[in-house]
Amino acid sequence: MPHRRSARDLWILLLFSFTVPLLLLAVVAWRDYNKGFAEAERHVDRSNSVVYEHTLRLFETYAFVLDEIDQYIAGRPWPEIAATPEVHRYLERVEHAFPQVGSLWLADASGRIAGSSRFFPVPVSDVSDRDYHLTLKSGETRFISATYPGRTTGKLAFNVARSRSAPEGAYDGSILASVYVAEFTEFFAQVVPTAGDAVSLVRADGTMLARFPGPPAAIRLLPDSGFMRAVAAAPSGGMFRTSSQGDGVERLYAYRKVGDFPVYVLYGRSTSWILAEWRAQVLFYALFAVPSALLLALVSWLVVRKARAERAALARVAAEVERRQHAEAILQKIQRLEMLGQIAGGIAHDFNNLLMVITSNLYLAQSRGGEPGPAAPFIDTAMQAAYRGGQLTQQLLTFSRQHTVKPEVFDVNVALGPMVDGMLKRSLRGDIAIDTDLVSGLWPVKVDRAQMELAVLNLAVNARDAMPEGGRLTVRTRNVTLDGRGPGGLSGDFVALTLADTGCGIPRDIQDRVFDPFFTTKEVGKGTGLGLSQVYGFATQAGGTVGLDSRPGEGTAITLYLPRSGEGAAQAAAAPAQHPQPAGGAILLVEDSPEIGRTATTLLEGFGYSVMYAENADRALEALGDDTRFDLVFSDIVMPGSMNGLDLARRVRERFPSMPVLLTTGYSNAASTAEKEGFRLLQKPYRPEVLAEAVRDLLNEGAGA
Repeated sequence: MPHRRSARDLWILLLFSFTVPLLLLAVVAWRDYNKGFAEAERHVDRSNSVVYEHTLRLFETYAFVLDEIDQYIAGRPWPEIAATPEVHRYLERVEHAFPQVGSLWLADASGRIAGSSRFFPVPVSDVSDRDYHLTLKSGETRFISATYPGRTTGKLAFNVARSRSAPEGAYDGSILASVYVAEFTEFFAQVVPTAGDAVSLVRADGTMLARFPGPPAAIRLLPDSGFMRAVAAAPSGGMFRTSSQGDGVERLYAYRKVGDFPVYVLYGRSTSWILAEWRAQVLFYALFAVPSALLLALVSWLVVRKARAERAALARVAAEVERRQHAEAILQKIQRLEMLGQIAGGIAHDFNNLLMVITSNLYLAQSRGGEPGPAAPFIDTAMQAAYRGGQLTQQLLTFSRQHTVKPEVFDVNVALGPMVDGMLKRSLRGDIAIDTDLVSGLWPVKVDRAQMELAVLNLAVNARDAMPEGGRLTVRTRNVTLDGRGPGGLSGDFVALTLADTGCGIPRDIQDRVFDPFFTTKEVGKGTGLGLSQVYGFATQAGGTVGLDSRPGEGTAITLYLPRSGEGAAQAAAAPAQHPQPAGGAILLVEDSPEIGRTATTLLEGFGYSVMYAENADRALEALGDDTRFDLVFSDIVMPGSMNGLDLARRVRERFPSMPVLLTTGYSNAASTAEKEGFRLLQKPYRPEVLAEAVRDLLNEGAGA
């Protein structure tokens, strides 16, 4: 009996030794099976969100471009659009400003191509049978086409189109942007971590627009496909599992509708890859569970350790996801700022050209009027306003980071005096008093003066909005020495410029975010969230930082810490003469704007020079020939054609080393390059007396050489 009981106990022990590990193995395998699919669901959902954000930005960009073009051609008849080169140049500028767009096209209500960013004049072409024309003509306002190979490039592309706005909703033609599929697939390739994953961009009717891996291959998903059934049940987004119609691989998909556009982004992970990972893990467990009951404790210990390692790995994954989400948020803000900067640069260029024509003609009207007449005060007021407009465009370029940074050594107190008496008092209301507390013996600083003035103006406007019922704004300067424990962890000598208000203050829970781009506590339409970010960017770019001291209900004090300069502050230059003295010489004027060309010619001839006008660089080189009958070349930088103004200046320097060149621009990325290469540069709108002085100086330098 004892033997039987011992054998029975042994069998029970053996059975228990094998059963328990197998049971544990089965439990763990089932748990990991569910966990593997749950993790796969989280992965495809997170990855689909990343793809969605990128795709939404692209389609919003396309919609923005098409809306801007619609506003630009509003009110213009189609014959005028087709015959006007300015429309083509506008489309060409828009295409270059937005690299996400391949090409732009305009078609009238009959289906005839009337405008293009690629050709002028456009070749005769009828698109009345194209899908986008027929769809928009039927009453739809937006359309996205299927993919097609480009006729000239051979690249896969699809069209994003909208109807032109017309009174009473009638169809009046279409505006179309051609988009390269590679714009999407190259990004898809960056977010796909494994060979079993796939990313797709699908139109709402099931037409495949872009896919990675592999080209779309003109696939259109069947009505009973997993995607179409899922969209019918949940149009905005969700998750489904199906075999791919393209490669037959079964995947777990997450999908999401791209804003209000009729397209979806899909991210899928192969179920065979998920199961392979799961089987490999189960096999790993089995190697420890099967041998014998003697290893049961060891197997249990390994399982526990594995579970702990998995939890730690999940924690690391969660931390990595959070870090990536934060980085993606920063990237989105940077891209928005970049877009705003591109728009600001284009506006500044055109606006400065307009101001150039206005100020020059006002000067001519003033100088040719003889004795001051009844209109003289009005001309003076208009001219001052126009020059202030030029200062505003410089501030716009400063915000967009496209203004050439020109640090100079100066006394902050000296710069603040005119600002407080002029700009700040005009920017604030009458119920806000301004006090100044400027310490004597202030150290000099070396920063961009225009950026500092813009920063002070932004702080003053914020203070004004924080005091809706009036109050007091104090402008204060001090010399301070930081020891590394103050704002920004900086150490050394700094000039502290403080603007303190008696307003509502800033809540403590958001004080760490007030310098973030686009963060604002103001109502919609009353603040952009860019003012304080410009202040912070200016201070850090100058080598300093910004300090914030605010108490809710008591007011706010924001301090700019600007590093002390070892150089002495520059003395103010003498003001140029009101009416330049007559001179002499031959000048070649190169300017693509006829209005500015005529005005500049009149100015220079009024100064006593003989002027020959050329509308582009190629004509200028023809006029120069092989002789040196001109004493100076005066050219705009931004011009159409094979060369811009800087290229022309380089060619002149090569052929005629002794001939001086004067360049001018309202905005150009090449401006800083021109100055580095030693060319004299005038910023539009320039004063006539400044033009006369620059020409005279260059001619005198050439004569002295």
